[in-house]
Amino acid sequence: MKITDALLGEHSAFYMLFDQVEEIATIEGAMAQIRGATTVLAAMVESHATLEEELLFTTLEPHMGRDVGPVAQMRADHEELEHLLGQIEEAEDVAQATTLVAQVLSAARNHFRKEEQFLFPMAEKLLGDETLTRLGEAWAGARGVVIA
Repeated sequence: MKITDALLGEHSAFYMLFDQVEEIATIEGAMAQIRGATTVLAAMVESHATLEEELLFTTLEPHMGRDVGPVAQMRADHEELEHLLGQIEEAEDVAQATTLVAQVLSAARNHFRKEEQFLFPMAEKLLGDETLTRLGEAWAGARGVVIA
C-alpha cells in the first residue's frame, strides 16, 4: 500500500470524526463533551501529523524544499491545528469553545483538501510507486498494521 493511500484512508476517518465533533458543539452547555471530543481529535491529529511529517514530508523536502513551499505550508497548518486544539482546552465557556471548534474544523478540512488535491498528487509524481510503497510499509509498521 502506498503512503498516500494510507493517509487518504486516515482522512476518511477524520471526516467522520469532524462531523461528530461539529454535532457535539451544537449541544447547548456541552463543555465537557466538547473537551472530550476535541481531546480525542487532538490525539489523532498529532499522531497523523507526526507520521506525515516523519515519513512523507521529509521524503518530499529534497524535491520541494523545507523552509518555503507546499511542505512548509503543510507543517505550518499542522502547527495551527495543534494551537487551535490547545485553545479549546483553555476555553472558558461553551461559546468560546464552539467558536474554536468551528475554526479548527474549518482549518483541518482546508488542510486535508490541500493535501488531497495538491500534495498527494505531487508526491505520486515526484516519488514514484516504489518509494510510496516503502513509505506505506513504514506507515503500517508505525500503526501496527499487517499488510498481506
